[in-house]
Amino acid sequence: MHPLHLRRSFFFFIIIITFVLIHAPKFASSVDERYANCNRTIACGNIDNIGYPFWDSGRPDYCGLPDFQLNCRDSSLEITIMSATYHVLGINNESQFLNVARADYLENLCPAFLINTTLNPDLFEFTSDTQFINLYYHCPPLLAPPPPTPPTSIPMCFSHFPCNVNKTNFVGSYLTRNLSELPDPALFPPLISEFLGRCGDRVVLAANQSQIQSVEASPSPSPSGENLVEALAKGFGLHWKANNSLCDRCRGSGGQCGYDKVSNKFSCYCTDRPYDTVCLCPTATGQFVTSLSLVISLIIRLFVFQS
Repeated sequence: MHPLHLRRSFFFFIIIITFVLIHAPKFASSVDERYANCNRTIACGNIDNIGYPFWDSGRPDYCGLPDFQLNCRDSSLEITIMSATYHVLGINNESQFLNVARADYLENLCPAFLINTTLNPDLFEFTSDTQFINLYYHCPPLLAPPPPTPPTSIPMCFSHFPCNVNKTNFVGSYLTRNLSELPDPALFPPLISEFLGRCGDRVVLAANQSQIQSVEASPSPSPSGENLVEALAKGFGLHWKANNSLCDRCRGSGGQCGYDKVSNKFSCYCTDRPYDTVCLCPTATGQFVTSLSLVISLIIRLFVFQS
C-alpha cells in the first residue's frame, strides 16, 4: 500500500471510531425506563434477589402484581395478605415458595385486632404441611377448676393463656386441631366444648405441621402459650401464582416481567418498549455490538482492498 493511502486509511479509521464512541451513549440511553427499573431486585436483611411478582418502594409497582407489595422494616421483610401482615422468613423464586409468619403473633397470643389467616386462592395456596389451629378469646373467667384435658390418645393440645389488651384482662384458649379431625370426636370432653362455646371470639391461624406436633407432644403446655408462640414464629409455607409461564417466556426473550395497571394484564418490558408476552426486537446492547461489528468489518475490508 502506498504511504499516502495508508495515512488516509488510518485517518478514516480514526474518524469512524470517534463517531462510534460519540454515539455509543445514545444506545445505552435508549433503554426503556421500565425495563431498567424492573431489572432491579429487592433485598432486605438476609433475603435478596427478589423479583417478579414482588415490588417495593425501590422497585415500582408496575414491576409486580398489586397484591405482592413487600416492605422492609428494620431489616425484616413484610407482606400484607388479606389485611394480615406477615414476616417473610424465606423466598424461593424457582418454586414460587414463601415462608411467612404472622407479625402480630411473634411475641404473644394476644394481638390488638383479631384477624383470621385467609388467602386469595387465585394468588396463594397453603403448602401440604400446613396445620390450622383455633384460638379463642374473651372466654369465661377460670373461677372453677379448668376443664379437663383430652385423653392422651387424642393428638391435640388444649390450653389457656392470659391476655391484657388495652388494659383489659381476659382469658384465651387454643386448640391445635378441629374436632372433625379427631378419630373419635366423642372422646373429646363435653365440658371443653361447652367452655369454648362461651368464648366471645375465635381466630384460625396457620402453622407448620411439624412445629404444632412438637407443641402437642409437650407434656404440659406453658401457662402463657410460649411454646405455641415459638411454633407460630417458625412460619408456614405458601405457594404463589403469578403468570409464571408468561414470565418465563418474557425472560427467555430478554425482557423483564411486569404488570400493566391500565389493562390489568401481564406486560413484558423490553429495552425499547413493553410487549404483551415477549420482546420482538434486539436489545439496545445487542444493536450497539452489531453496529460496532459492522464498522470494524468495513474497516478491515477497506485495508485489505487497498493493500
